Amino acid sequence: MQNPIIDMRYRSSVMRNAGRFGGSIFKIATVAAALSGLLLEDSLAHAEQKQAHRGMTAPSQKAGHPAYYIPGEVLVKFKDEASRSAIASLSADMGAKEVRAMSVNATVIHRYKLDGTLSVDEAVLKYRRDPAVEYAEPNYLYWLQIIPNDTQFDSLWGLHNIGQTVDGTAGKTDADIDAPEAWDISTGSPNVIVAVIDSGIAYDHPDLAPNIWTNPGEIPGNGIDDDGNGLVDDVHGWDFSANDSDPIDPVDLNPEGNPGHGTHLAGIIAGAGNNGTGVTGVMWTAKLMALKAGGVNRFLSTTAIVSAINYAVTNHARVINASFAGPDCSQALYDAVSVANDADILFVAAAGNGGTDVIGDDNDSTPNFPANFSAPTVCDGQQKAALANVIAVAATDQNDRLASFSNFGATTVQVAAPGVRIISTKPTSNVTNVLLHNFDSNPTGLGYVFGGTNSTWGITNSASSSQPNSLTDSPNGNYRDSTDSFAVGPVFTTEGRRGCRLDSRVRFQTEQEFDQVFPETSKDSGTTWEPLRPLTGDSEAQFVPFTWGDIADGVAGSRFRFRFVSDKTMVFDGVYLDDIRIACTAGLPSGTTDYQFLQGTSMATPHVAGLAGLLLSVNPNLTVSQLRNAILSTVDRKPSLGGKVSAGGRINARAALSSVAAYFTVTTNKAGAGTGSVISDSPGIDCLRWEVPAR
Repeated sequence: MQNPIIDMRYRSSVMRNAGRFGGSIFKIATVAAALSGLLLEDSLAHAEQKQAHRGMTAPSQKAGHPAYYIPGEVLVKFKDEASRSAIASLSADMGAKEVRAMSVNATVIHRYKLDGTLSVDEAVLKYRRDPAVEYAEPNYLYWLQIIPNDTQFDSLWGLHNIGQTVDGTAGKTDADIDAPEAWDISTGSPNVIVAVIDSGIAYDHPDLAPNIWTNPGEIPGNGIDDDGNGLVDDVHGWDFSANDSDPIDPVDLNPEGNPGHGTHLAGIIAGAGNNGTGVTGVMWTAKLMALKAGGVNRFLSTTAIVSAINYAVTNHARVINASFAGPDCSQALYDAVSVANDADILFVAAAGNGGTDVIGDDNDSTPNFPANFSAPTVCDGQQKAALANVIAVAATDQNDRLASFSNFGATTVQVAAPGVRIISTKPTSNVTNVLLHNFDSNPTGLGYVFGGTNSTWGITNSASSSQPNSLTDSPNGNYRDSTDSFAVGPVFTTEGRRGCRLDSRVRFQTEQEFDQVFPETSKDSGTTWEPLRPLTGDSEAQFVPFTWGDIADGVAGSRFRFRFVSDKTMVFDGVYLDDIRIACTAGLPSGTTDYQFLQGTSMATPHVAGLAGLLLSVNPNLTVSQLRNAILSTVDRKPSLGGKVSAGGRINARAALSSVAAYFTVTTNKAGAGTGSVISDSPGIDCLRWEVPAR
């Protein structure tokens, strides 16, 4: 972890690639020395190499970046006239098995798992060529962007800047969003639902618990789908990443892990105000809907995001905070955001945090999604209209300057908000180990089962993190060509647990991108499997800490396996795994110590989402168009933002609220008096006149 910006740095012998989760900055490539990394299979350059001799074109949308997506999965939308038999026949020909279907705007998007006969690129291309298919794409990944008496309010410079020094840096007076002035009008409402699609929320944090949304149609803990939406016990939202009912936000202490991203955003939007504890959000009072689409590894899949958006629409959220970004334009994601637009939901998206140089990019020329849905864009050659519900947000610093890491765009980024050295809530860092395997004492008794094609998995003492043993795919030298082998761990339970994740120490040497190791997890003791993040490249003979991903909470028949896959050319030493662990969150966050500074366009975005919530607390009938106009037409214009964001400025909460708080009706109880109206003279409520109706 590097201050001031969340930063993961990996060294690759092939290429560097920027990924963004939330607007918190980090980098993706291959692990070197003490840090771990990843590069998903079939990036643009290598996809083109593999496809070239087949006369095919790689489906990645543009040169200059690799496409990141879940291995072995494709999303397909068929045309309305496509018959069931034609769909089934085509998928069988592809070696594709349907995992799950999603309904978006009354149409169905099919999620298929490939059997390995075709690569993701090949399958997408074949689907696209079929006349029954409207579109096909990989399952893309996106990455994790009145003064109250709260004890750390003085550190909240983005809300109220008097030039104070925060985290070692002095600010500029009034380089803030004028939150105290806005709170003279409204501090929020429990009737406004803001959905946070992210790594989850520590809904048990003392500064968040009062403002967490509870599903009115669900009875907690009874194991029944009371509201009939197909999700059992979705009390505070849902975990669409691990597909379980607990959207808790786990902290990962590994260098590249999730720092409690979603919880940090939630505190910016609606940390409980005036409660004598910690921080306050832009809204003192709201309902935060926890929609977990990623987790400890910071990656969010298209399917998880789309499912989360659908949930927000169904359950009447009015604002969605989307602090994640990626370079790939998903048509499925576009369709889902469009449905949110039709439902009058404002979609606030992080502009992103630049590339490998940690210098902000111009989104007008280097698109980032979903932020670029705010302007006309192209998805796989198809022109897409701008979505009127999207606001893309850049980040400013304590002196009202565009943050050095912040993306910008004169047409594609609309507004800026504070995003540097932002303090907010964090989950507890305490964990308990459900399982810990170091392979040192009776390793054969741990219950691992080996199998697959060309499998040579076993225990070795030739390399280890904790002496003397480790688990390896190839104990007797290099792995073999055309391997698809696995090591299956024992069944374990996460019942009564939350925030569970799989991590280990790992040493690896594989053919970059073509050969890889990745875990798969099961919720039915090993009958069906779901992949987690893959690893490829070279750790330079070092064991490095690596968090593979989230494990479903509350499952009796949990299981994991490590799978190793190689192609027909070039072999290397393979992978060594040690200190394999299932760790789950333990205990509650502290209202005194569980706060942290983070920065990125991720942190700027919830300032805007919180402002939208404040506007709705004043007038719940505001349309998306009115919300957007109130936010963008009332900014504090700043020279540093001219030509960088279309509104030319940083949000001003007081001015925005004043623009919609034009009329109030009050009833008096004074004897002999009638009812009257308090009428605001534009643009604020400082000048009032009292009218008593004629008697």
